[in-house]
Amino acid sequence: MDTLTHGLAGSVLARSLTDRPGARAALSIGLVAAMLPDLDIVFLADRLAYLRYHRGWTHSFVVLPLFSLVVALLARLIFRRAKLVTLWIFAAVGIGSHILFDWITSFGTMFFFPLSHRRYSLDWIFILDPIFAGILGVTLAGAALFRARGRAIAVAGTATLALYVAFCAAQHARALRAWKNVDRPPAGARVAALPQFLSPFRWLGLTDRPEAVHVGFFDVGPFATGAANPQPPRRWSEILKSLSDFYPPPERLVIRRFPQPPPSPALETARARSDVEAYLQFARFPRATVRAAPGGETVIVWEDLRFLPWFAGPWEMDARGTLRRRPFLYRVRLDAAGRTLESAVVSSFGFR
Repeated sequence: MDTLTHGLAGSVLARSLTDRPGARAALSIGLVAAMLPDLDIVFLADRLAYLRYHRGWTHSFVVLPLFSLVVALLARLIFRRAKLVTLWIFAAVGIGSHILFDWITSFGTMFFFPLSHRRYSLDWIFILDPIFAGILGVTLAGAALFRARGRAIAVAGTATLALYVAFCAAQHARALRAWKNVDRPPAGARVAALPQFLSPFRWLGLTDRPEAVHVGFFDVGPFATGAANPQPPRRWSEILKSLSDFYPPPERLVIRRFPQPPPSPALETARARSDVEAYLQFARFPRATVRAAPGGETVIVWEDLRFLPWFAGPWEMDARGTLRRRPFLYRVRLDAAGRTLESAVVSSFGFR
């Protein structure tokens, strides 16, 4: 979830806890506390550290009580008449809402860091959801305009938001069933249906099989169309227009298969690196490509296919040579003797 939406959510939820007409403390502390967890990126030295630790310390229920106390103590300098326990509750609601609303996305949140590095994700809502943010924005505006009924409005907005999240959860269950019915994953395979941009009906199905990762974009909504030969957008202005073309109903979805490379000494050498291991712990659906380079070098690139865009291939140029997509790639370059020449996160996204 984006940081601003988190702030709106924390403010609405904290406002729903108090009957005071102004409720400046609730609104302010809920807003700030709910945005603070994303400040962890300030303390992450590089992109690999981001993949390792983002949504870690500041997104942990283990750390939440202490984190909330620090926020409450600082807030006490401004709201001197408020009880410390009240300020702590507002801060805990804000931080807790951030953790829970990251949980419903697909990135993965380390609830119990540092006791565990396991990431939890429900895959219900896309990381940028205008409907989710819109409910919060309207609620806050209503509470500001009708201050005497601010708490009732905040409670109503919270209930509306809960209903929307429940609706998205139901669509996720439908999408996951539809994907399994089409792809027929083998027992024990990792399978997911991931939410997509601007609609609770659009999904990306993924199955991690031993020989390949299966991928399919589809729409479980009543107005799904899809195109027989969808064309990728050539410029930013065409992206929204292309959405309906690339998301057919489940019965017409096209399964794309991205094969995994065969075992090789170079691949095993790269996998043994601690940084590559850290990347693969983050990636839920990693796919590697192995290529020979001049001078006997070998280049290995991993990509997490859950970030695959609807309009292009994985990390390479598409067939028309017009689009490039490189989210959260990890590249290792080895010389002829297997020594590492380069090992780094590569991330870019642009048009040519």
